[in-house]
Amino acid sequence: MIDIQITRPDYPILFGGFGFHNSEALFYRLIEKEHFDQKICKCYRELSPGFMRTFAGYPDWTKENMDTFADYYERMQKWTDTPIYFAAAKGQLHFNDEERRTYAENVAERLDYLINTRGVKQLRYYCFSNEMSIMDWGGLLSNLPLFQKYHEYLYEAFQNRGLNIGLLATDAANIDNWKTLDYAVSNMRRITEDFCLHAYINDYDWEDTDRYEWFYKLCLDAVMKSIKCDGKRFILGEFGVTRGGNLAHLPGVIRDVNMLNDGPLAPYGALFTAELVMAAINAGCFAVVLWTFTDYPDPYVCHYAEHDDYAKKWGECEHFISHTQDVKYNKWGMLRWEDNGDYSARDRYYCLGLIARYCRRNAKLLEIETGDPLLRTLGLQNRDGSISILVLNRHKESMDVRICLNGKRFAAQKPFRVYEFDPQNVPANEFADLQDAIGTITAEDGSLTATIKGEALTVFSTDYEERPDIFASNVVHSGDILRWDAVQDPLHCYYRIYRGETEDFIPSRENQIASTVAETLDFGTRYLDDAAILHVKGDYYKVLSINKKR
Repeated sequence: MIDIQITRPDYPILFGGFGFHNSEALFYRLIEKEHFDQKICKCYRELSPGFMRTFAGYPDWTKENMDTFADYYERMQKWTDTPIYFAAAKGQLHFNDEERRTYAENVAERLDYLINTRGVKQLRYYCFSNEMSIMDWGGLLSNLPLFQKYHEYLYEAFQNRGLNIGLLATDAANIDNWKTLDYAVSNMRRITEDFCLHAYINDYDWEDTDRYEWFYKLCLDAVMKSIKCDGKRFILGEFGVTRGGNLAHLPGVIRDVNMLNDGPLAPYGALFTAELVMAAINAGCFAVVLWTFTDYPDPYVCHYAEHDDYAKKWGECEHFISHTQDVKYNKWGMLRWEDNGDYSARDRYYCLGLIARYCRRNAKLLEIETGDPLLRTLGLQNRDGSISILVLNRHKESMDVRICLNGKRFAAQKPFRVYEFDPQNVPANEFADLQDAIGTITAEDGSLTATIKGEALTVFSTDYEERPDIFASNVVHSGDILRWDAVQDPLHCYYRIYRGETEDFIPSRENQIASTVAETLDFGTRYLDDAAILHVKGDYYKVLSINKKR
């Protein structure tokens, strides 16, 4: 029996949330309604991520594009109350201070419109450029003073308009470039609210059990540098794990594919990602952002400008490379987006989705002591007092554990629900519903005793509300349309639809035909699995409201 000691410190670290880079925000108008309602929006609301990043906030953003983002936000981040981080995909190069100041003012004007006209209140952070790019990836790595100059003008423009948007720096990618944090700490203290870097682990090896400690120390070092700079926080702005590299340039094609997203190693890639996310949170990272929530559309066109004129004017531009127009494939999503209509959830959804769901924004980080370092453990306590404890067992065999809740703050906990991700038996389903609890455990004398599977993630949580099922009323099936009265419940999240042969049939996974955020279901769409409708017989329907705290 291995003891895991859980204690709430007197002054615990505040956790800002785990979330995703939401690329689909760029393509909202391309998404079919059923695809959005039954997968993208439904899954996002079910996970309710604590943080969101996307490419946006351009100086030449049209009103139509801003309104498109605001419409997307209304159904996604506004509904989940998720803070948003904008990064311009590639910063624009200018040649004098007047042009740079105009650039910053144009950015501020558009963000002002989003916030004060369209009500995008969760817009929290902004960065001049994704991964220090300017015209090309990483172009600013050799000119950090120019990056600083842009942020100075952005800071001034935001202040002049009274925008409560913090600037993040440096947003650099590749661990070799984490040294840019030192420059930001030394030179950008006044204008930078918090610090941000990216990390991609491209040489995944599940047998390597030393990576947790290595990544924990790497993140802890960044956290401590940030804290020493006026108590600023550190955000892991993009994170991913793959194997054998992730980017390949073919003639006319850019293939940015996570080689661990599909195939027999995918469940273990999900566990390895979860392990390192837990290390980052335990190290004190304020927020962690996974690349990405969905795939990009399959395929899309990526435009690169010709840089010859810029190179002549600026000099020192050997790193600028001229490109033609390429087709890009991006396959890093929790959810697929294939041109054959496959929008299913990948295995990683049922692993990393547990972290998004049970590692809540604004939770307090708990102190962990364990006699076995291969039991990776993370504990968080929410504002309502509920607790989530995650244990990732790196041993191949099952382990008996006793989780000891130390202190009066844990005395009145209700039974813990137990959730599991086992790579040998991934709890996948065609509706991308996050897995249900496999059971409950009640603490006795402040301790939970459980057997946890080897090489699996187990979550123990009191972050739920026990309540009877609520079914929608006035369910009417007419032609290819199923309608019902919206459930008026403040905890409502989405609906599960069931079909049976008798009026008193019992809803189950076997007779479920859909999950959706829509109030009306159209049976004619290809996004609703036709096979499911065909094999579930009957003319009776039930519509169940799934609540946020289930």
